[in-house]
Amino acid sequence: MRVGRLAVKAGFAALLTCTAAEAQQPIENGDILVGTLRLVHTRHPNGTKIEAYQVVSTPRTMPANDDFCDYAKGVTTFHLFTMDEVARKRLKPHIGKTVTVKMDALFCSQTAWHIGDVAVPEWSLAGKH
Repeated sequence: MRVGRLAVKAGFAALLTCTAAEAQQPIENGDILVGTLRLVHTRHPNGTKIEAYQVVSTPRTMPANDDFCDYAKGVTTFHLFTMDEVARKRLKPHIGKTVTVKMDALFCSQTAWHIGDVAVPEWSLAGKH
């Protein structure tokens, strides 16, 4: 019995030392993301105003083949591209709320135009929206 308790305690200790990002499989195209939607107002280094819709989630890992991510900490902010007014209108009522998004394409942010850890050029709202 005592050895079993020690094994359980060791297992819990190991789980506590892992971050949320380390404890899960890397996210991929087609995966579902749940988090809070926010609208970020910022400026590109060239002075252009940027409005970006982001989903903020618990830390997630990205596939190891993307050189632009910091795998030690995971990613938490996902920039949903809104290239037209239809996409913006679809997201606007959900600002500040929890949303579920199917990410059809994603990659680690590579330029100052990508606002957040991950760029999501192709996405759709999932669930009841």
